[in-house]
Amino acid sequence: MNRLVRSTTVALMFAAVSSTALLVAQQTQQQAPRPPQPPPTYEGAIANTWKALHNKILTMAKDTQFPDDKLGFKPHPDSRTVLDEYRHVTIGLEMTTAMMKGEPFDFAAREKADASKPKTRASVVTEMEAAIAASYPLVDTKASPRLIGWIDHQAEHYGKLVSNYRMVGIVPPISRTAGRGGF
Repeated sequence: MNRLVRSTTVALMFAAVSSTALLVAQQTQQQAPRPPQPPPTYEGAIANTWKALHNKILTMAKDTQFPDDKLGFKPHPDSRTVLDEYRHVTIGLEMTTAMMKGEPFDFAAREKADASKPKTRASVVTEMEAAIAASYPLVDTKASPRLIGWIDHQAEHYGKLVSNYRMVGIVPPISRTAGRGGF
């Protein structure tokens, strides 16, 4: 019996030491420093900014907390409606995609063609998603300083949309996100 107790004790001690060693190894592996990442390139920063900006605008276009009956809101008679701001951003995406492909783009004709399209959130979201799908791969491979002016322009539309949210008493999606401070 003494031998059985000793064998069991030794086996339990071995199991405890092995488990502790395994746990320490796992924690060390998790805490091990990761190899440094290469610094972002100028082109990569442009592409990331382009995508982040348009992802925020697409999130707003899809956001049903902004009611459909407010999509026709405009803060001044000379300004665009919320829905028209989304359409204008989409046309900008299409225009820059054509530019990156080296193709001509007739902004006035494209904007005129928009007049006959359905004026719904779903139609705007579908068109914006298609324009994004065409734009992002090109931006990843052909980002250039020319896009900085477009980022500036599209960011102005984003700012208008944020203001429109606030004017109708709704918190924009980016400000609802956890950890953003609710600003």
